[in-house]
Amino acid sequence: MHKGWFTASLALGLTACAGLPTPQVLPPGQALVGTWDNQAQIKAAPAELLRTPAAGNVYPWVDAQSAQFFEVRAPKIAGPKDQAIYLIWRSGSEKGPISRQRLWVFRPQANDVTLMDFYAFKSPEAFAAEGQGSTAFQTLTLEDLTAYGPACSLPVVKTATGWTASIPATCSITARSGRKMTLSANLTLDGDRFSYQEQGVLETGAYAFKVPGGPAYQFNKKGPAS
Repeated sequence: MHKGWFTASLALGLTACAGLPTPQVLPPGQALVGTWDNQAQIKAAPAELLRTPAAGNVYPWVDAQSAQFFEVRAPKIAGPKDQAIYLIWRSGSEKGPISRQRLWVFRPQANDVTLMDFYAFKSPEAFAAEGQGSTAFQTLTLEDLTAYGPACSLPVVKTATGWTASIPATCSITARSGRKMTLSANLTLDGDRFSYQEQGVLETGAYAFKVPGGPAYQFNKKGPAS
């Protein structure tokens, strides 16, 4: 917003805006529910970024993703005040191969603070066909998931148009391969736009992975979850 406006101009602006409705600010998890893609990002990306991801992140890249976020009931994971979000991403298009399945749980705390815990599925194929209204998550337990513990919980910071969240620097894990790494991720929801990037860094300082390998994914909301 430009500063230094004349008082009269500011008064006129305030008068003109007085009758506008206040934008609805949804709870963090609820604001994600729907279908998203990064086609606008792909169309605008320089050709050198549109490459097949390579092991070891030897060059920057970004690929097309279609993402769906569903609100689900997982009472053995999420308490009555928490919100569980099941996400399923597909490469290329809505009918492409599955690239990611996770459970994100938003947990309201005291003093208007929210933490987000993330979980990977030990048997993701069992949930590949699940979506809005699914009852498959009602019997889900921590035994069915890979959890990362409170050191990896993301504080969710509210903004005027959404929220941001980042994995704390304390998040260190041992992968199934036995490699130790520090995880980091940055998430930003800004109205109908959502950006996402994550990485794992080994004790040597080398990347275990970086997704995407270039700039963060930039998703635009396309409609409701289906």
